[in-house]
Amino acid sequence: MADRNVEVALERFTWRMLSQYVSPWEFEQLKKRIQTWDQWCEEWSKAARKHSEIGDKAAAEGHRATAGAAYIRAALYYHWATFLFVHDQKQWRAGMDAMDACWKKAAPLVEPPMELMEIAFEGTSLPGYLRKPAGVAKPPLFIMVPGGDSTKEELYDFGEHVLKRGIAFFAFDGPGQGMVSTRLKLRPDFEVPIRAVTDHVLRRADVDGRRLAIGGISYGGLFACRGAAFDERFKAVVSASSWYTPAGRFPSMDPLSQTGLKQYMGENAQAVQDSITMAGAAPRIKVPLLQVYGGLDKASPPEHAYRVEKEVKGPTTTLVFDEGVHVCNNLHHIVRPLIADWLSDHLR
Repeated sequence: MADRNVEVALERFTWRMLSQYVSPWEFEQLKKRIQTWDQWCEEWSKAARKHSEIGDKAAAEGHRATAGAAYIRAALYYHWATFLFVHDQKQWRAGMDAMDACWKKAAPLVEPPMELMEIAFEGTSLPGYLRKPAGVAKPPLFIMVPGGDSTKEELYDFGEHVLKRGIAFFAFDGPGQGMVSTRLKLRPDFEVPIRAVTDHVLRRADVDGRRLAIGGISYGGLFACRGAAFDERFKAVVSASSWYTPAGRFPSMDPLSQTGLKQYMGENAQAVQDSITMAGAAPRIKVPLLQVYGGLDKASPPEHAYRVEKEVKGPTTTLVFDEGVHVCNNLHHIVRPLIADWLSDHLR
């Protein structure tokens, strides 16, 4: 029988992994092989290396589409290898570096390609990627923020749906996310790094800054709402499975997640978590807001959406999928196209 940390990771995040390019068959094989938490990173990394090798072979043979897809999958497997695996910093950093290497290989091969960026911020840089729909001269732009334990790579599939609607897609790692967490910790005023990356991307002439939206998942949803509250350039905002405030959650979280939050938020993670809120920000939102929540989500229950909805000043659409888990990852085939359609309607 697998140890408790393995059980927590596999049970709580099954649909999140399966909605992000993880093969169901390989997932079942990994479940059989991983019995202790110390095996987690290496077993996922072995699976990642296999897909990276598939990408290398396909690239050498000139099969760009196959290579690009294999590198994306490999990068996401490395993402899961490092997911909450912060107690062994040597393995964690190696997995993060390998994920980044695969992402860089994928960037010119996927269609449309990814333009990788490093955006200066507070003495360091925030990595991001921009994808623009083919054949659209100056498309609207959707900026997306990862969650507290996720990274920009995990948002790739959201981008696929958005791009099909003729909208450019930009995702980035902010303070506390990915390798940035080794330099800057997650902060309650996340609208500050959001403004910095928005300023950077809108200097370009090939996106339409007048048709700009922001969104995010989990913590990223709350941060996207704060971004829209304090920056009038955003014309619409999307929040998936977030909170009015996550204050008070820390003591009841499983030890694995508590340890992870200390990587992302710092040693005083509980105080940081308690300081994150929409209080004072929600009434400043005057643009259309879409909130998507899962009825089975115990982490961020729908009452948080209704609390935000009561305070915002703009038009709000709140959708609760009764059978949805956190970020509705089990219903990703329904929810992600819906979000993309809503963005298309509001950015015309």
